[in-house]
Amino acid sequence: MTLELFEHPALTSAATRLATLRAAAGRIGAADPVAALRHVDCSRAAIRASATEVDAGSSVVTSASTEFRTGVDLADAGGSAETFATWADTVDGQYTKAAHAAATTAALGLRIASELDALARSTSVEVTAIADAAEAAASAVLSDDRSAEVVSTVSRACASVVRTVQEKASSLTSLAAELEPLTTPAVDLS
Repeated sequence: MTLELFEHPALTSAATRLATLRAAAGRIGAADPVAALRHVDCSRAAIRASATEVDAGSSVVTSASTEFRTGVDLADAGGSAETFATWADTVDGQYTKAAHAAATTAALGLRIASELDALARSTSVEVTAIADAAEAAASAVLSDDRSAEVVSTVSRACASVVRTVQEKASSLTSLAAELEPLTTPAVDLS
């Protein structure tokens, strides 16, 4: 049997613990409990790294905005200075909006990484408990016991794992809703 690797280490651990149940499921035609775990897999490190990069970008934009504002403040007074000041205020406002959007995105990214991490960990704990409870029945199936009781126990356990993963995955819709506003550009450059 091959080791299933997941992006999230808790799910790799759960897959290892589900190996006997998975093998028994394969023998009786029940749902593959390990395959279900793919629906909640995530790379917390990659998400955090992306959020950190966005946050660093926010700092660069904030610094550029400050330098720009300093340059505007040093501009000479004169006839075109008023027009320039209006234009400069517009550009400065765009810098500010972009920096705020980047900081908001970074904070949301870090929160999402934490929530996905917690989701993967809690899923791992729950499905491992289900597999542990069905361990004897799964071992019996692997020893060619096809009694109704053990087959039913394995089938119910596999269905419970799938249902648990579905419930966890459905909780992600609220995170998707939070990402929706980020699909609109923060600054209109036209």
